[in-house]
Amino acid sequence: MIKWFKGGWFWLLVITFLFLAVIRLHDYDRVPGASHAEELLYGWSGIHLIETGEPVSWSTLDYPDENLVFDGIVGDKNGVYLPAKLYKPWVDEPPLYSLLAGGASHLYGDDREMVLPTSHTRIPSVLASLVTMGLVFWVGYHFFGFWAGYMAMLVYGVSPIMVFGSRLSVPENIIALMTLMSLAMMPKYDKKPSKWMAGAWGVMAVIGGLMKPTGFFIAPLMMFVSARKKRWADVLIILLLTLAGVGLFVAYGYWLDWELFKTIVEIQGVRFAGWTGLAYIFNSPGYDIWPMFDGWYIFALLSTIFFAFKSKKSKELGWIILFWIYWLMVAVFSGTEQDMLPWYRYPMFPLMAIMGGLGLIKFLKDVRFVNMALAVGLLLSGRYFLHNAFRPTTDPNVFRVVYLLLVSPSLINMIWPKEILKNVSRVLLVGVILAGAYFNAKYIYSAFSIDCESITCPMGPSTWLSEIRIPFFWRWLTVVR
Repeated sequence: MIKWFKGGWFWLLVITFLFLAVIRLHDYDRVPGASHAEELLYGWSGIHLIETGEPVSWSTLDYPDENLVFDGIVGDKNGVYLPAKLYKPWVDEPPLYSLLAGGASHLYGDDREMVLPTSHTRIPSVLASLVTMGLVFWVGYHFFGFWAGYMAMLVYGVSPIMVFGSRLSVPENIIALMTLMSLAMMPKYDKKPSKWMAGAWGVMAVIGGLMKPTGFFIAPLMMFVSARKKRWADVLIILLLTLAGVGLFVAYGYWLDWELFKTIVEIQGVRFAGWTGLAYIFNSPGYDIWPMFDGWYIFALLSTIFFAFKSKKSKELGWIILFWIYWLMVAVFSGTEQDMLPWYRYPMFPLMAIMGGLGLIKFLKDVRFVNMALAVGLLLSGRYFLHNAFRPTTDPNVFRVVYLLLVSPSLINMIWPKEILKNVSRVLLVGVILAGAYFNAKYIYSAFSIDCESITCPMGPSTWLSEIRIPFFWRWLTVVR
């Protein structure tokens, strides 16, 4: 039994996890906004496949005119609606994730001819994200210790980009979970490789690939891991299972419309990728098609790059960097160059959260001026998101004074090195982390109220899951006029 499991740290972990789970679930159906086209892509396909036997959904690809079954406005123009061209059969993607998203709507009795409520279609993603958050802690703890896991979970739980992205009903959130599951198996495989683990990785690749072809990319990474151990039988197991998954996808296309399937796959295969793709990913943080300058996400990204450049890495750190750089390359190759499709980046988010947790620990140990300047400038960014037309952001002069006061002890320490100045800086940094986490948590919890206080935002029906809130303390996370 691990020591902290019996002590106060265990209850700190449980309380923090429950807190982060509640703010992740609260209003998950409202932020991101309703009628999100990428989500409806899968929801419509799934519910039509379940109820009619053929997938129907929207597409921007070059379908023949005879496959067009609707061209107009889906939904209510006075409420939740989306202009769309719907095609039948829809063969853009494999069926598995569509069946999850559409299946949730089917169970709730939603009308497939209308915009499906996000409170229903997002259930698979938000539930998977809770498991992912738990795994973020577990991997961080198992690789680097309790506080590394705790800080990693905190980053994953209060970064608005990571939280809002995990709510979107897209298969990449399930692929992110399976990526982290694969990483969690690495220590055991490294000590005692076995065919059952290779089989598990192959099955994950099949499940992910049948949700979206991107999921098949789990296989090459794990085949590489097996090859480094000279486990050629394991490589073969992963390969054969993945080919079986590809075969199932092809059989699905053959069952629907073979000629149409070949045409759409060919179009999908020539998506434009290019040399600015990597730079674009680095300078366009976001969870949706608009950039969002989330300082905690940027801190996690900078931490990941910093640890990637370290010449001497622990084995565990090397594994995380390998997984991160691999999925970064997948995003560059499979996403369109300079096109904001951030869900291709979602498998990187849990890995970046772990690196962000390590970054926070490093900063707490080394409170030099440059670290304090970066921490203050990035971790308090959530204060900006609390403003709207009725609520001002921090006054520029107040911002400048507070920033300088927070970094002054570390700057003075460069001239007159004193242990007390380091301790003061460390206390200030703890305050910055706590204040930044609070600002972000407040925004995540009240984003709909803040963003829609001065404008009208469409919203559909809720569920008890999206209406969950923190007992009593919710008052400190809401905005009141």
